[in-house]
Amino acid sequence: MRKANKALVRAKEEAERASRFKDQFLSTMSHELRTPLNSVLGFSALLAEERYGTLNERQARYVSHIHNGGQHLLNLINDILDLSKIEAGRLELAIENVLVPTAFAEVTSTLRSLAEKKSQTLSQFAATGLAIRADSTRFKQVLMNLVGNAIKFSPAGGRIELVAHKTDGQVRVEVHDTGPGIPPEEQKRIFDAFYRFSQSGEATEGTGLGLAITRRLVELQGGQLGLQSQPGQGSCFFFSLPAATVLRQASPRISEAGAKSEEPPRVLVIEDDPVAGQLIQTHLTASGYEVVLCNQPDRAAEIVAELQPDAITVDLLMKPANGWEVLLQLKNDARTASVPIIVVTIVDHPGMGAALGADEYLVKPVQRSTLLAAVQRCLVRRGGAPPKRPILVIEDDTPTREIITELLTEQGYAVATAADGAEARAQVATSLPELVILDLLLPRVSGFELLAEWRASPRTADLPVFILTSKDLTREEEIRLRAHAELLLRKEQPWQQDLLSQLQRAVTQKAPETA
Repeated sequence: MRKANKALVRAKEEAERASRFKDQFLSTMSHELRTPLNSVLGFSALLAEERYGTLNERQARYVSHIHNGGQHLLNLINDILDLSKIEAGRLELAIENVLVPTAFAEVTSTLRSLAEKKSQTLSQFAATGLAIRADSTRFKQVLMNLVGNAIKFSPAGGRIELVAHKTDGQVRVEVHDTGPGIPPEEQKRIFDAFYRFSQSGEATEGTGLGLAITRRLVELQGGQLGLQSQPGQGSCFFFSLPAATVLRQASPRISEAGAKSEEPPRVLVIEDDPVAGQLIQTHLTASGYEVVLCNQPDRAAEIVAELQPDAITVDLLMKPANGWEVLLQLKNDARTASVPIIVVTIVDHPGMGAALGADEYLVKPVQRSTLLAAVQRCLVRRGGAPPKRPILVIEDDTPTREIITELLTEQGYAVATAADGAEARAQVATSLPELVILDLLLPRVSGFELLAEWRASPRTADLPVFILTSKDLTREEEIRLRAHAELLLRKEQPWQQDLLSQLQRAVTQKAPETA
């Protein structure tokens, strides 16, 4: 009996040791694999935007291959790490009230460009104020997986619909597509890990983990993922989650922990084409802006004078009043002359636009990142000059530090950098920055230690801190960061536009205090 007990104790200790090793391995891989990939994606994106000169056709194609390959590899790493955490029982959820229309808008905005490449229609419907009890990040991950699959398997010109409706205290979410459908014999196996559905006799690209992870994420949030499909008739993936009561429509969150702001900037979109107007609205709403649509260009000056938006987008080819007329009216009216105007049009005459007072001129089709960057530049200019004190970037990974610096300097911000925690501590002690962008896994002094020190000191208690990390956070760490940092961004997710958008808000709100 004594030997048996000793053997049991030894087996338990070995199991616990193996579990600790697995946890450490996952945490290390999360950081060590994602950090260099972040550099690949970041610099290839900068090259693709031709910030340093025009690319020829071959160079542009090669840069696109680099970026797409890096993104594919990052997705595979994320899938493997997610499945490992789920199987180990280490995936922690933050269940809260989640506005379904906001989540839908963010997902469709992110994936719309993929659908447009195949001339597909991507639509959404959810009643205003419809909410569920779920983990916001994981709920959007489920939607991204399902809608992404629908786009992948639907033919050119197909339709994808994202729908939600409330029934009996539950919210049922459905993703419809006009793809080839799934044979009955495949439907039971399609949710198995590493199983890849074959279309036209060919297996699709990927690990076969997407639907397995999606099903587990739905189950962890209290739902069941189902499928209705017939060959040749498309598919519908569906699940239900508990409904929540939301007393008022909240502003969309830009990221996991939004910046401490009062009201989002208001952008007026003057566009008589409802499809084009909806696309611009979706891009801006998903990034946290309040958007008002104006489809009556002949009343634009009156509406701008009444609303006093923070920025305006205007098309040129409109009826009954064209955009040139609207632009002249707005710039010649003392009530509206100071509002920044972004021309978004198919007409390629930026010189004429500048002569008439346009602050930015974008030629359609316009990428989301280009639109957001133009809006941010306008808001920074209207809020005054960028802050004189620098933004302190604390990041030990040199390529990531360079990417952040490049993004900020292009927007007109002064930037200081620190490569480790001790250097950052010394810089802040000597001169207070305007804002800090902080990694957590730093040499010498960790980001957690720096944040705790700054919040404990009256001198730095109100110093805005944005966290940008690839660390696999525990639930306790997330709670601590949400309580003491203005923003939490993850390197494994698209973060550049969210960083710039929230930075502009934070700086604009501080402008009266620092003037």
